[in-house]
Amino acid sequence: MIQIKKLMLFITALATTTVFAAEQKTGLGGLEEITVTAQRREQSLQDVPIAVTAFTAEQLAQRQIFDTYDLVRNIPNLTGNANVGVGTSSSLFIRGLGNGESIATFDLPVGTYVDDVYISRQNHNNFSLFDVDRIEVLRGPQGTLFGRNTTGGAINITMKKPSVKGGGYFEAGAGRFGLVTMRGSVDLPLSDNLLTKFSIYKIKDDGYATQLSTGIKFNDRDATGVRADLRFLPSDVLTIDLVSEYVTDQDTNFLNLLDVNGNRVINNKLQQYTLVGTFVGAKASFEPGNVAKTHANTLNVNWDLSETLSLSSITGYRRTAHNFLVDSGGDLPRVSTTRGFTPLDNAGDHKQVSQEFKLNGSAAGDAVTWVAGVYYMKEDNVTDFANASTSTVTGVFSVTADRTMKNGLKAYAVYAQADYKLTDRLTTTVGVRYTDEKKNFAIERNPGAQGVLLSTALISAAGIPLELQQKLVTPRFALQYDISNDVMVFASATRGFKSGGWPARATANNAFIPFLPEKVWSYEIGTRADLFDNRLRLNLTAFHAITDDVQIPARIDVNGLQISTTTNPADLRNSGLELDATWIPIEGLNITAGVGMQDAKYINISKRVLDQAAACKSSPTALYQGVAACAANFVDMFGNIAVPVRSPDYTLSLSASYKLTLGNVVLTPNVGLNKSDAYAIGTTGTPQSTNGTWSPTQSYINGGVMLELADAPGFSLTVDCRNCQDKAYPTSALGVFQFLDRPGSWSARMRYRF
Repeated sequence: MIQIKKLMLFITALATTTVFAAEQKTGLGGLEEITVTAQRREQSLQDVPIAVTAFTAEQLAQRQIFDTYDLVRNIPNLTGNANVGVGTSSSLFIRGLGNGESIATFDLPVGTYVDDVYISRQNHNNFSLFDVDRIEVLRGPQGTLFGRNTTGGAINITMKKPSVKGGGYFEAGAGRFGLVTMRGSVDLPLSDNLLTKFSIYKIKDDGYATQLSTGIKFNDRDATGVRADLRFLPSDVLTIDLVSEYVTDQDTNFLNLLDVNGNRVINNKLQQYTLVGTFVGAKASFEPGNVAKTHANTLNVNWDLSETLSLSSITGYRRTAHNFLVDSGGDLPRVSTTRGFTPLDNAGDHKQVSQEFKLNGSAAGDAVTWVAGVYYMKEDNVTDFANASTSTVTGVFSVTADRTMKNGLKAYAVYAQADYKLTDRLTTTVGVRYTDEKKNFAIERNPGAQGVLLSTALISAAGIPLELQQKLVTPRFALQYDISNDVMVFASATRGFKSGGWPARATANNAFIPFLPEKVWSYEIGTRADLFDNRLRLNLTAFHAITDDVQIPARIDVNGLQISTTTNPADLRNSGLELDATWIPIEGLNITAGVGMQDAKYINISKRVLDQAAACKSSPTALYQGVAACAANFVDMFGNIAVPVRSPDYTLSLSASYKLTLGNVVLTPNVGLNKSDAYAIGTTGTPQSTNGTWSPTQSYINGGVMLELADAPGFSLTVDCRNCQDKAYPTSALGVFQFLDRPGSWSARMRYRF
């Protein structure tokens, strides 16, 4: 196991070395300064005592990060996958904490924010990035300053604001699998104090996996997004930003495999209309596939009350309609059916409203810098969903459940954080947040539906609460020392939590037993250094985190019978190291590296899990409280305890680009390597001895080249490939079925700025 004391000695040695290195001037220029808002105010990345990886718009394009899922493998200790069947939903894990469930009773351990507005649902968190100014990925709990508490981290997206100058760009491209892309944005200032921006994108391809029974291509994408920004500047001290956007995204992730020729094929025979009479309502007529449609409005108002005090109002509204019909498994030849093997049918309507008031200030000649605020969020979800299954023994197809669930949230929070300069070089940070959340839950079998009778009244009669209230104080403490103008070291302790909820896919009224909140303390030490006249940037962080009551699937006792559900069977201990480095050895050559190491382990495992493991070790056919003890949730076929899911021992990303001028032509080739150690991909993280629940060591190569003309500065042509080797690594598993990552692709894009 990585020892924290050794890491502290290593970081101290590195910081001491960088003091000398910082004095070695090369006079060659340097890296650009990156501004982030990781502490809810604008700061240089190098001044923030938080583990942050930040990308500018140019860096996103160079690394081929076109949607939020593309962040996976580009961030230390970040892994993830598209959810089973549903490509618009990304399951993201940072430092071993994540969530593979997209249903609305589960909150996100890795939150996504767009212009300071939290996106509450995982249904549509994988969206295309267009007209983005920068992205910050914050690792570790964000329990003090951000809208909803998260245990794993946060993805903070800042969009470009309207410009005082007219102009814009247009981009068109084509690629493998019939890919066609179009992106564009235009700034149209109406006056000196009324600015507008309009942005649009379109992405369409033919799909890469063929359904053998019909010849139809699936795992295709058809996405359209429009965005309108208005910036009003009524005075020098008041800025009003109003944004409205609409995105519709069809992105399916059907189970597929490689045939003998290396082509992606789909065995399931699920077809439209074949579930009419089996499921009820409009969802029974859905086409196989997945579509999410989101409309969002954001109003940000910033008022400079004085030279040392500003007030911000952040209002967000978001509504997502999420409809899909997928087969979460694969057909077996002798029992295959046009109704699918394990079809899942879903019609969801998800609404959220949030309001935040935030004060930023300074005092004592900037010796004290502080932020404080209040936050409110209301969420309403209605999900009409049904699922069925086919017996592998008898071949009988039967409806498991067909029901409508309604659940909601009201969350209130107050927070404050202050930085105080004890000396010119030493700064202490103290922050605290108080959160009060109330949740409600109801579910009923749909009228005329088959399957188990689910009823809110029967759930309540079983003694299960239909309302949950959670109150928690989450503090943060940090100490930062500036060794020089270019080097600082820090230490911090941060508390965070993720709300509890209900396992909404339960199929018995006495099985909707709520799971507890997930709570974490994370301790970090690190250094931020710009060296050799700002030619080398080294950002190193070591962490040690203890997460109580991790929310994962396991067995639980219900009236003397063990059932599988989401519960809190253990705590999680994780220690590790993260490095972000950028180096410009010569003019035009840019080399970056991101390295993550972690040693995640479940601790304080519940007695029921230990008893189940002991029963399994006594006999491979042993029963524990009436059901099989082996190969279930936390216990594998040999009685071994699970390992944390999606927590590889290391992740590595390397990239290099070089700007080369040849007469009138400017070429910028780039190449990248993304690699991670083998890791568990099942829902629980069963040991590697369990077939099908692990992904092997992954290694991806990406590359491309951009061409520009010196006498046509607005024009560029880019050709690139992702997963150039066309690898087919499994990234998630459901039972015995493995879901493969996206295949290799290439594209060519032409852009013109005006």
